[in-house]
Amino acid sequence: MRLLCLLAAALLAACSSTPPQTSSYLLRAEVPASSGSQLASSTVALADIRVATYIEQPGLVLATGDGKVHAARNHQWAEPLQVSLRRFLANEVSGASGLDVSPRVLPSTTTRVSVTVDQLHGDGQGAALLVAYWEVDNAGDVRFFEFSQRQSLASAGYDALAHAEQALLGQLAQAIADSLKSG
Repeated sequence: MRLLCLLAAALLAACSSTPPQTSSYLLRAEVPASSGSQLASSTVALADIRVATYIEQPGLVLATGDGKVHAARNHQWAEPLQVSLRRFLANEVSGASGLDVSPRVLPSTTTRVSVTVDQLHGDGQGAALLVAYWEVDNAGDVRFFEFSQRQSLASAGYDALAHAEQALLGQLAQAIADSLKSG
């Protein structure tokens, strides 16, 4: 009987333990968004934003080697990555280029930027990796670009991974802005 009471107490203690805390990360641009009136006349817009299937889910992703990936359960993006990427890139590219870049195609759009994020994850060796492609379609004149960068994490853990991934996405936005200015 005493063993049964101890077992019941242990089970109750296990059930009452605090579940792991979930951390949610917002992907937000540091550059303020333009006003609606400016975007209404924008000639540059983000068209398609595509994200590789393995990263289009809530958990931050870590590549563990041999083609294996692990999506974190308790460290997640606060909103769908494809949605937050659109806002983030529109704001960051606007700030870096000096152009009003709309997060969606408008009637006044003459230049369309389509972005594909092929890889965005931790590499298991203390770095974040971003591989992306984009095209700039300026009234039928289409140019293609590629971005591939690694950034070491400032410290261990998912907080550092989220911060490094946001920094890499900021670098991508700068590269997109440069491609708009050079064309």
